[in-house]
Amino acid sequence: MRNPELSKILCRRISELIVSNGLTAEQLAYQSGISKGGLSEIIREQKEPSNYTISKICIALNITMDEFFNFKELKDFIKQQY
Repeated sequence: MRNPELSKILCRRISELIVSNGLTAEQLAYQSGISKGGLSEIIREQKEPSNYTISKICIALNITMDEFFNFKELKDFIKQQY
C-alpha cells in the first residue's frame, strides 16, 4: 500500500528540482521522456512517481538516485516512521 504523505514529499521534491535547475515542467518532461500530462499530475500531487519515473528524472537532471533522495524532508519523514 502506498503512503500518501511519502508520495506528496516525493512530488514536492520533483517540483523543487525543476525550479532549482531553472527548468519548466515542459522542459523536464521533454528531457526525461515523461509525458507532460504525467509530470503535471506528479507536480500537482495527483499521481505518485514510480521508481522508473524518478530514475528518468535523475538521468535528465544528471543527478544520482542518492542525490534525489538525500533531502531533509524525506529524512524527517523516515525518522518519524521509526
